[in-house]
Amino acid sequence: MAFTEPIRKAVVDYVERDLPSEEFYERYFWFISDADLRERLEEEFRSARYIYKLLEGLTATDWLLTAQVKIQILLYASIYEAVLHHVLMQEYIASPEVVTLTSYEHRKPINISGDIRTKIQNAYKPTGSISVYEIATRPIDERKIVFEDKAETARLLGLIDQSIKDVVCNVYSYRNAIHLHAELRRGIAYEIEVAKEAYWRLQGFCQQISEKLIADGKVSAQPAPPPKSPKSNVNSKAKADDQMPSGITQPNSWLKRLIGWIFS
Repeated sequence: MAFTEPIRKAVVDYVERDLPSEEFYERYFWFISDADLRERLEEEFRSARYIYKLLEGLTATDWLLTAQVKIQILLYASIYEAVLHHVLMQEYIASPEVVTLTSYEHRKPINISGDIRTKIQNAYKPTGSISVYEIATRPIDERKIVFEDKAETARLLGLIDQSIKDVVCNVYSYRNAIHLHAELRRGIAYEIEVAKEAYWRLQGFCQQISEKLIADGKVSAQPAPPPKSPKSNVNSKAKADDQMPSGITQPNSWLKRLIGWIFS
């Protein structure tokens, strides 16, 4: 059974009261050239912040706090991965670093005549069988490229520094342990600090990438940066978010869907 309208309105008012404006999200991923991906990134970021505020209002503890952290990790890991994948595969696809990331050397056997085989045998005196190969470069299925390799390639290109790489790889490692058997096997404890780091490093992550894109002539202009959000503990006791710019007054399409799912 859904909340009564007064309760629903009180919850929505609490959640929306301190979240940033629509423009904040629209400008956050301005450097992403794919409009559809940019919109999805904005929605993913909105969702992360909205769900965080909802669970903060419930003073999440114990298993619910673990759920809160898991949701944050899943959403921010998807943002990090999507941004890196797009920038590498669209903006730097021809760079030597990305060519190395997306291809491998394949040995293609070549049939040789008996005379050539005899000459090789006489010249080099091999102790085993003789095989001759042509080295061919073949593409790697992009779905099989691990996240850590993408992050290292981004670091080599100067898109992100080592500290940002360490954070995003750690977040993604927690994301990969989201399956219960993996969580138990690895002894993972979903600490709130990981969710905090995922949120607060996102701005530096985007800033470093956008600055590199500008320096390399991949994007031509940079709009005014989104306002900085004050630091928060990202847990049930965090109140620093109350100082964030307000601005969301009417739920838009993505928000209506989210609210409908939460309160249905």
